[in-house]
Amino acid sequence: MKLPFVQPKMMGEMIRRQIRAVLYRDSVSTTAELAQKTGISFPTISKTLDEMNDQGEVMLTGLGASSGGRRPKQYRLNADHMAGLAVALEKDDSCYAVLNYVGEVIGREKLPGVLHDGPERLTEQIGAFVQRYPHLRALTLGVPGAVNNGRVFHIPDYEKFKNLDFKALYEERFSLRVQVENDMNATVLGYHDRSGDDQNRSLVYLYLGQNGPGAGIMVNGDVVRGSSFFSGEVSFLPLYDSRNFFQAVQELSSERNVGKRRAKLIDAMSRLVAVFTATLNPHTVIFCSTDMTEDDLADVRKGCAAYVPADNLPALFVRGWEEDYFHGLNQLTIRTMLGLGID
Repeated sequence: MKLPFVQPKMMGEMIRRQIRAVLYRDSVSTTAELAQKTGISFPTISKTLDEMNDQGEVMLTGLGASSGGRRPKQYRLNADHMAGLAVALEKDDSCYAVLNYVGEVIGREKLPGVLHDGPERLTEQIGAFVQRYPHLRALTLGVPGAVNNGRVFHIPDYEKFKNLDFKALYEERFSLRVQVENDMNATVLGYHDRSGDDQNRSLVYLYLGQNGPGAGIMVNGDVVRGSSFFSGEVSFLPLYDSRNFFQAVQELSSERNVGKRRAKLIDAMSRLVAVFTATLNPHTVIFCSTDMTEDDLADVRKGCAAYVPADNLPALFVRGWEEDYFHGLNQLTIRTMLGLGID
């Protein structure tokens, strides 16, 4: 069988990506260590490192310990080579984080929300960061809506952003590498990276949210986006005879009796977890700490057992949603800068 021809330029970039990935993970490496960890020949790694050093992407940091011969050169990524911008678009605020090339946060800022104002206001905010950071090359936007290849096609209550192709708009406007991600997909990615969870485990991350309920779903280390990128839109699940999950949650705000309100929330969450148990059968379900408490988990588990056999229920945890969300956006931004892809 004839093997496909790979352009030398494409092969060179593939080698660079592997070098970047190792240097990002290990901080400092020698040529021999990079050759061993990537499986690429020593001469090829050495030549590529020289090119990356000349272009300011990597830096020589010193000499490593000798094993009897000449002390090996050690390299690291140049933190100042480029910067990336991670943006979380929420109802009331737009949260910005600027990261350098090794993933360190070098700037944070919370600005007024733009979702009701429209794209022009968001463009103004992003433009200010582009001017302030000349080496900005990557932009990640987290949005409370369904996303298909940079276009937001479902974003309830924010009609000015519906069907907006963020990726095309900002790649042309600012010459940045742009990716757009659903907020809960970014959150489950952030949780997975922070927790060091097993790649083979399946996760569901649930959040009632300021903009309506959503879920991030991960299987075998990959985010599940679905055939039309609508996966995780749990608001539409018909959990009751005449109400979907979103309508059931909306009704909670009109319930003045605290005990009854909690009982209704536990019931809705129990039904939702039961649905995921009977379909995805995940290892873990994570709730946001603003929605549920540790004391609620036992009651959710008990409620689930009324619908599915208890032995099949997932582990239930409560987490701080913002930390996982922002970490996920940061990781996506770093991967974009390093050319490592999204998942």
